[in-house]
Amino acid sequence: MFGHTFIPFRRFPHVFPVVTSILLVQTVIYVMLLSTGHGNDPKVWVQYGAYIDWRIEQGEWWRYISSTFLHVNLFQFIFISFFLYAFGPQLEWLMGRFFFTLFYLFTGSLANIGYYLFDIPGVHAGANGAIYGILGFYLYLYLRRLIDPNSGLGLLLLVLINLVLNWTAMLAYLLSLIGGFFLGMIIIEIRRIKAENEDEEDKHQ
Repeated sequence: MFGHTFIPFRRFPHVFPVVTSILLVQTVIYVMLLSTGHGNDPKVWVQYGAYIDWRIEQGEWWRYISSTFLHVNLFQFIFISFFLYAFGPQLEWLMGRFFFTLFYLFTGSLANIGYYLFDIPGVHAGANGAIYGILGFYLYLYLRRLIDPNSGLGLLLLVLINLVLNWTAMLAYLLSLIGGFFLGMIIIEIRRIKAENEDEEDKHQ
């Protein structure tokens, strides 16, 4: 499951360019936020693309995506970066670069859409939605017995703990989790059908 950790560090960007690019972009934005000297000020977060409902109502829909790359404290930045490094490469390999990029942006946006739909107040930032989307994909792999059962149970426990810790935004994160689960189901089934068709073509050649 963590075979990418054996890849030499200098080769990682070439093998997993999407994960590398996301890590680089959010690192640059985090450093820029710190450089303002007001990294704890929600008003500055908004200036850097954070989600806030009244800005969405003014037509700034891009905040659904931009806030995914903005992290406003060290713990959030380190946790999400580590999680993406640990669990993102497998999905980039499985889905391909283009579809993994869409998956990450879509599930990240789902949580922000959830903040709006469920009227969850506050200024929100971070890739929490994308992380829950990735967890949803892995939960589907676990239910299909496509990953190690012990790893799957560990991920399930991680989901439950995080939902409890983030109970105030639970509905928004569940939206991303469910979205990641069903996208995983669709992608895996498409790959299965494609593989079966290729096998049939090989038999007739």
